[in-house]
Amino acid sequence: MEKRKITVKHYLNERAKPRHFRKEKYYPLYIQIIVSGKKAQIKSRINEHLKIYKSDIERFTENDQEMLELILEGYFSDKLMTNILKRKHFPLFQLLNDEIEVITRIIRYQDPFHDNNFSLVNFGHDYEVHTTEITKIIDNSVKDWYRSELRAIFLRTIDQEEDKDLFRIVNYYIHYINWNNAFSSFYEATFEIMPSELRKVDNMLNNELRLSIKAYLAYLSKVNIVSRLFERRQAGRISTLSFLDWKTEIKEFLHKEFRTLFGEQMALEYIIALDNILIHVIEG
Repeated sequence: MEKRKITVKHYLNERAKPRHFRKEKYYPLYIQIIVSGKKAQIKSRINEHLKIYKSDIERFTENDQEMLELILEGYFSDKLMTNILKRKHFPLFQLLNDEIEVITRIIRYQDPFHDNNFSLVNFGHDYEVHTTEITKIIDNSVKDWYRSELRAIFLRTIDQEEDKDLFRIVNYYIHYINWNNAFSSFYEATFEIMPSELRKVDNMLNNELRLSIKAYLAYLSKVNIVSRLFERRQAGRISTLSFLDWKTEIKEFLHKEFRTLFGEQMALEYIIALDNILIHVIEG
C-alpha cells in the first residue's frame, strides 16, 4: 500500500535567497510531491489566489504592509507557518490544505498507479495548466478567432462594391471597438444595438467559429449556476473555475444542462467545441 501513497506537503525553500523582516528570514513557499518513489518540488501558487482575500490577509497582518507584501508574493517564515497551521488562520490555512487537495486530485486524475508512463517531470507546468481559469481562456480564444475572421472578411470586401455594407460593418468592428473588453460584452451589447449587422457578419464566419460562439454563450448562461455549485470563497479555498474542474465535473454538468435545453446532438456539439478550445489553448 505504501507504493500507492501520494504525499504532498509544503515547505520553505531555504536554498533560495531569503527576505528579512523583523529579524526573521522569509523564504518562498514550495511543495514536495512523492508518488511511487517519484519526487518533485514545485513552487506553491496560493499567493496567486490571495487577491480576493486581501482584506482577510490585512486583518491577519494587522495592516503591516511589509508583511502583507511578503505573503502576497508567496514568502513565509518558519514562525509564520507554524502560527498559521497551529491557529488555522483564515484563509491561509484553508488555501494551503486546498492546494494539497488540488494537486492530489491532479495526480489521481492522471492515474499514476496504473499508467506506466506517469511522471512528475514538469509537474509544475501540469499544476499551472490544471488550475487555469477557463472562462477567460474561452473568451480570449473566441475573441482572437473572431477578430481574425473579421480581418479576413475586411480584406475580401475592401474593393467589392456589392459588399460595401459588410465592409463598413467589419471596418467599424475592427477599428472602433475596444477589444480590451471581453468578447461576451461586445457580442451581447452589439446584439442589442445592431442585431441585423451582427447577424450579417455572423453569416460570413466559418461554421466552427459560429458553433464555438453559440457554445460559449450557452456556457455563459450557466456559468453563474456553475460558480454557485463550485462556490469556495467562504471556505477559503482556491476559487477559480479551473481546467481540472472542467475535466472532472463541469463538462459533465454542462452536458446534462445543455441536453435538457438543446437536445443530445447540439449539447454534444457545444461541449466538444468548448473542450476543443480549452485543449488547444491549455494543452496545445
